Amino acid sequence: MKTKLIILFIVISGLVKGQYTVLHSFNDTLGANPLGNLTLSGNKLYGMTFYGGKYDSGTIFSIDTNGNGYKDLFDFYDTSGYNPFGSLLLLGNKLYGVTSWGGLNGQGTLFSVDTDGSGYRVLFNFKDIPAYRVSLIFSGKKGFYGITLSGGKNGMGNIFSIDTNGMGYRDIFDFSYSTGYGSDATLALSGKKLFGGTAIGGTYNEGNIFSVDTDGNNFKILLDFNEKNGAQPTGPLVISGKVLYGTVLGGLYDSGSIFSIDTDGTKYRDLFDFRQKESFYPMSSLTLAGTALYGMTRGDGIYYGDIFSIDTSGNDFKDLLDFDGTNGAVPNGNLIISHGILYGMTEDGGLYQDGVIFKMDTNSISTASINNLTENKASITVYPNPSNGVFTLQSSVVSGKSSVEVYNVLGEKVYSEESYQPTANGYQLSLSNQPNGVYLYRVLNENGGLIGEGKLIIQR
Repeated sequence: MKTKLIILFIVISGLVKGQYTVLHSFNDTLGANPLGNLTLSGNKLYGMTFYGGKYDSGTIFSIDTNGNGYKDLFDFYDTSGYNPFGSLLLLGNKLYGVTSWGGLNGQGTLFSVDTDGSGYRVLFNFKDIPAYRVSLIFSGKKGFYGITLSGGKNGMGNIFSIDTNGMGYRDIFDFSYSTGYGSDATLALSGKKLFGGTAIGGTYNEGNIFSVDTDGNNFKILLDFNEKNGAQPTGPLVISGKVLYGTVLGGLYDSGSIFSIDTDGTKYRDLFDFRQKESFYPMSSLTLAGTALYGMTRGDGIYYGDIFSIDTSGNDFKDLLDFDGTNGAVPNGNLIISHGILYGMTEDGGLYQDGVIFKMDTNSISTASINNLTENKASITVYPNPSNGVFTLQSSVVSGKSSVEVYNVLGEKVYSEESYQPTANGYQLSLSNQPNGVYLYRVLNENGGLIGEGKLIIQR
């Protein structure tokens, strides 16, 4: 039987270009290495970088949602505070945020600035409680709530409230070893309850999920992590009705997991366990859109992280995009979604290796998503994978002449072999002239039947 071997991109030609777009590559001069989240207003995105800018101390920027009109609105320096982290909160025509260091006491600031970059004001200078990795939430008339990593009465961080004008600072709860401590995730607010997670301490010293009233009373540990059910919550919790969704490290394969738990601490569910051979180490908040949860993983220094989706019941996990360095690396902060478009940032990668701003159109994601591939190992074997660019492909069902094509994640054909006679030693495919990254394939017979599909990873 004569069979044709065709390695094809998993989606329709050109579809990937519509799905994922790098809007901007940071270049140090106008900002570098964002460690927080984007804020969307109309067709404008606002955000901050941790480094770069005029004083290499971070910036505030804006950019149109189509990638045009990037502006460095403000350059941080010592007295204004520097190295900003977390989200900008937009109230009217003013943006509010927190710097990790600098200011009057050297321990960070709460600031406001107009959306055009003018009118920068330090509203509050942190003291005794460092603002490193503090992110704020807005609660209407009661102003902002925040959580700190260290400081406070026990030196293990606290939860505080503060008015939008920088007045009325209140230490409403101080963490201890028994309550858990070491949280750098934004709090979640529902009614008069704040929800969050700690990374250290608690019953098993693996952190926990907690709730506390907005006045600091009625602190309650909803769940203690014990490594088997996860460890060290990695991002803000997402609230939908009476259910909390979140991500942790640890889990079944020690690569992280997605969980849900009711707001009263009952009905804990391990929805999904990451594996290192797929995506792993979720380090940002989940984003809820209908019954779909979107999130990102950071990888481990060899793999650069990915974008994934999963439904709220824990089914239909999809690896939507693998970061490969050129399109970004090590995603940071949270995804935001508007009209089916996801927006986010990576800490590294891109044209200048200083991070990127990106968007992804989820409206065009089908069940056969960009990287939602499972190789049929009984029919197709590719080794070594990852490799330095040279792969050997073997199939237990292929005979006769074959046709081979390979595409990169932009849908561009990078390799083609029109006629090849397979042998017992397999087919050697060389992509040595291609850069590091992920290349996608699908294997079909001459009648269009699926033999196997998967990824080729170049890693030198």
